[in-house]
Amino acid sequence: MKTIVFCFTILLMFFTLGTYAQQENSLRIHQVGITFTSLNQFGINYKTGNEKTLLRLSLLSLNLRNQAEWGRPEDSLDVKTQGYGVGFRLGFEKRVPVVAHLDFIWGIEAGCNYSYNKQIAKAPYSNLERKDWNTTPLVNFIAGVNYTISDHLVIGAEITPGIQYSYGKTKTINNSQTVETTSSSFGFGFSSSSASLSLAYRFAK
Repeated sequence: MKTIVFCFTILLMFFTLGTYAQQENSLRIHQVGITFTSLNQFGINYKTGNEKTLLRLSLLSLNLRNQAEWGRPEDSLDVKTQGYGVGFRLGFEKRVPVVAHLDFIWGIEAGCNYSYNKQIAKAPYSNLERKDWNTTPLVNFIAGVNYTISDHLVIGAEITPGIQYSYGKTKTINNSQTVETTSSSFGFGFSSSSASLSLAYRFAK
C-alpha cells in the first residue's frame, strides 16, 4: 500500500508541474506516437504543451506470450507458459533547439510496471506449476533528441536512467508440495531497456 501511495503522489506532482508550465501558451501542441525499446517491448505515447515544455503520458506493453511444448503422452514433458506485462509513465519534458528541426530534450517521469507469468509442466510421474508476479514503481530521468520532418512527423531517440523499487511473489507447486517466496530490490542506473526510439505525428490547435 505504501508503494502505491508513493507512486501516485509522484504522478500527481508531475501532472501539476506540467499543467502549470503550460498555462500561459494559447497555441497547444499535440503529439501522438509509438515507441520501440526492443522486439517485444513497445509503447504508445501522447504529449501536449507548447514549443518548450510538454506533458507526456506513455502506456507500455512489455511482453505478451502464450507458448506450449509437448511430445508423446507416455514419456514426454508437456509444458504450457503464459505471461504478460504492462506499464505506464507520466511526466514532462523540456525542449532546447540545437539546429533547425533538431531539439535536445530533457525531463523527468514516474510510473509503474507490472508483469505476470504462469508455467505448467506435466510429466508421466510429476506435475509442476509455477506462478509469479512483480510490480515496479520507478522515477526516470529523460535525455534525448527529436528531429521534426515537415512540421508533423517527429523521430526521436531517448535514454531514461532512473530509480526503481521492485516487489514480487512466486508460488511453486511440485506434486503435493507448495513453496512461496517473496522478493524485493532497489536500484539506480540504466540498461539496454532504458534506450528507445520513437515515431510520432505532431499537430497544433
